[in-house]
Amino acid sequence: MSDLIRIEGLPPLLKKIRSLAELQPVVGAIKAAALHLKGKVAVYPEQKHLTRVSVYGTPFKSNKQRRFFFAALRKGEIEVPYRRGESPGSQTFGRRWTVHTLNRGLTAEVGNNAAYGPLLMDKEKQSRYHAMAGWRTTDDVIADETETVVSFVKYYIDRELER
Repeated sequence: MSDLIRIEGLPPLLKKIRSLAELQPVVGAIKAAALHLKGKVAVYPEQKHLTRVSVYGTPFKSNKQRRFFFAALRKGEIEVPYRRGESPGSQTFGRRWTVHTLNRGLTAEVGNNAAYGPLLMDKEKQSRYHAMAGWRTTDDVIADETETVVSFVKYYIDRELER
């Protein structure tokens, strides 16, 4: 009697196990999820919604925001009404979104380096005007898309196991 046990299909199984151990499917999922999030945060509010927003009342969240706005207006750094992509100070916000991976692809950052980005989309710094104009905060987008991001990771791992 032989002590030899033969397992058919072992090399492909070991390849899958190594792939999962190295988190390769997760890296792909994180990249796909980050690109998905980038597409969601880069969405501008509908233009028709913006024209209905009143600037009367208290559009600023703080006196510092109000002072900055009027100083920039006096210096000609901004203009009213603002013309997207044409007005002085426009930094083409929508085109500045990027995805950067870290930690061998296990972490992804979606970011925007437009100086006024926090006034548009940061939960703590968003001006009342931009909230009224329909700008979603990055926190809102993340909350809305968490389930989708998790499904990306699950899908990529399941796909690897089914190969």
